This record gives sequence, structure tokens and C-alpha cells, in this order.
Amino acid sequence: YLVEYKLDGASLELQYAQGKLLRAVTRGDGTTGDVITANAVRMNGVISELKDRNGNPVDFTGGIRGEVIMTHEVHKKYFSSKANCRNAANGLMKRKDGEGSEHLELIAYDVWSTTGKQPFSDEEEKLEFLKKNGFNAVPLFICRSAQEVIDYRARVMEERKILPYDGEHPRGEERSF
Repeated sequence: YLVEYKLDGASLELQYAQGKLLRAVTRGDGTTGDVITANAVRMNGVISELKDRNGNPVDFTGGIRGEVIMTHEVHKKYFSSKANCRNAANGLMKRKDGEGSEHLELIAYDVWSTTGKQPFSDEEEKLEFLKKNGFNAVPLFICRSAQEVIDYRARVMEERKILPYDGEHPRGEERSF
């Protein structure tokens, strides 16, 4: 079982061509998203040009998905008038003037190449690809039994009180590769 945090933010897809960011698109209405590239490049964790750990350009064309979040500390310091971190982040990322986007953070969780072979063969390699290219990737935990998933979830429910951002609960899903 692969278990990842379910982050409580706003979904964002970064679209790359040969390692260069073309556009950043929100989920929108589920069919058509809002293009917010100018705001996204101001966020922590959004990478304009993909480079590996050695600084070499990465030839990747495709999409990288993540969750735009606001930490509790930022919410408390700058946006306490907003109901919660998620609402504040969602509003900021779509502002026409981009103001406040620098207070947001992208945590990446998915990648898909639209040309050639995928740069990974399983979920672990996918998240490692994201990390190698400078993204803050969602933590992945591997559980060998349903009981391990239950035990891990219980532990995270206690730990979430001290996490710097909101999340619902870890989501576990069985996958085969």
C-alpha cells in the first residue's frame, strides 16, 4: 500500500516543454482551468526551468501536478482575516495583481510526460524524479499490510497537529505496477 498525505489546498498543474515552464493552470471547473503562470512563478516550490541536482537542464515535456498550500504560520501572520489556509491560498493564487503569491507553496505529487517514455517506473521513482528536479514532493510511506495503513493513519492523525499545513488525512491506495 502506498500512503501519502492528502493535502488541503488548491490543485495546480505546471506544464513544461523541454524543461521550461510554459504555463500554470488551476483545476478551474474541472474541464477548463485558469492560467495563473505569472502568480505561480512567485510561489515557493514552482520551478521555471527544470535542472537536475548538478544544475544540468532536464529535457522534460509534460505536466507536474501539486497542491498549493498556505502554512499556518503565514495564515496567522498575514491572512488571519480569511476563514482558513485553503480559502486564503485559493484566493491569493488567482489574484490579478499576483500580490501575496510569494506566501504560497507548491507541494508536488504527480508527473506525466507527454512525449517519449515516462521518467519513472513506479510511484517511488515518480516522487524521486520530482525531488531530483527541485520540487518539494509529498511524503510517501509504504505499508505492507492493511493493519500497517491503519496504524500509520493513527500516528499521522496525532502528528497532523504539528504539521505546518492543513491536510485531511493520509490517503492509502493499493497500486500495482
